[in-house]
Formats: sequence, structure tokens, C-alpha cells
Amino acid sequence: MSEQKQRFKHALDVVLDGVSLSTSTNRRGEVGVYLLGLLIKDNPHLVEASDVKTIQSIIEMADEQESPAFRL
Repeated sequence: MSEQKQRFKHALDVVLDGVSLSTSTNRRGEVGVYLLGLLIKDNPHLVEASDVKTIQSIIEMADEQESPAFRL
């Protein structure tokens, strides 16, 4: 796997982790999809259009879950 593709994959991991672990309940899924769009705009050759819908669905599922992050 190329270095650019690995960086893209790690960036997607960060977006998914950010959405699923965020204690902010306000629009975190929407922001995750927005960040995904920025990643794709910078790297359009690294992801197929059909995969984009799948990744968006995963981000939305992560948003639907309650964050396991510790809160006071």
C-alpha cells in the first residue's frame, strides 16, 4: 500500500474515531461527513464513488451510538 493511501486510511480512522468518541452530540455525524468530503477532495483517486456511500453510512452509524468516552 502506498504511503499516500496509508495516510488516507489513517485520516479516515481519525474521522471515525472522532465521530464515535466525541462527547459533543450536536452535528458530529454531519461534521464527520464534511471532513470525509475534504479528504476525498484532496485524494479523489484513492476512493471509488461506491465506497464513499459506504463510508458515509459508517460515519452515520458511529454518530448514532452513544460515545463511550468518560464524562464528569
